[in-house]
Amino acid sequence: MLLTLPLVSAQAASFDLTDNNSEIRVDDRNGITIWYVDGSPDNVFLSNYYYRIGPTGNESPFFDGLGTPTVTQPTGNQLELTYTGTELQAVVNYELLGGDLGSSRSFIDKSVTLTNLSGQNLDFHLFDYSDFDIKFDQANQKDQAIALDFGTIILNSATKPLSILTQVSPTPSHYEIADFVTLYNKFFNDLDGPTTLPDNPPLNVPFPIPPSDNAFAFQWDFNLNAGESVTFNSQFNYAPVPEPSGLFSLIGLGILGGISLTRRVK
Repeated sequence: MLLTLPLVSAQAASFDLTDNNSEIRVDDRNGITIWYVDGSPDNVFLSNYYYRIGPTGNESPFFDGLGTPTVTQPTGNQLELTYTGTELQAVVNYELLGGDLGSSRSFIDKSVTLTNLSGQNLDFHLFDYSDFDIKFDQANQKDQAIALDFGTIILNSATKPLSILTQVSPTPSHYEIADFVTLYNKFFNDLDGPTTLPDNPPLNVPFPIPPSDNAFAFQWDFNLNAGESVTFNSQFNYAPVPEPSGLFSLIGLGILGGISLTRRVK
């Protein structure tokens, strides 16, 4: 199945961050769209924030709702995007910390600070959606995710001794792990209207079985008071799984083997 990033009327821009063995590309509309570690195949289709104000309507990336951001890039591994509208300001920060060459280690620190400019309280819904692919392989993508708690999801590869650990704070209201098409439609195509993630699968239950292409998202529901600022943090830790015990643990979880879903072309 071929999936592509949506077209928008305003022209989006992208920015490259590098550090040691790692490189990411950040698009000011679609978030993180490339993550190379040790020159490997790409590890991400997209990782981005979406939001909605009120109980109805669609979710949007900040670019669509607030316009083109102001850009600050103080170093080669840091980026700040400031989106300012009439009701809301969103300041998104990225920092890339690469490991030594050949270490298979990389770390992304992402955050957003939301400030209510409207003069009245806002019924706010924030989403952090990520579609990672460990060493992307169009013909044989076999990954499996496990929610360890509401704010922690680990993605393990069934074919390579690698994982991506995602930790967010504060604790989200909801989460979801699903096949990549389901979440693509919830956010890119927004086919479901106002989204509430269903807290599926249950904690500590791997998805999918057998392993294949998947994605996940976190949701925060809160009241953003007039003039208030609130910060949300996301950390993505790409690292090798210890061998051989790590591989045995993957076997024990039943994530080795199986047939993968057809993946969209990158």
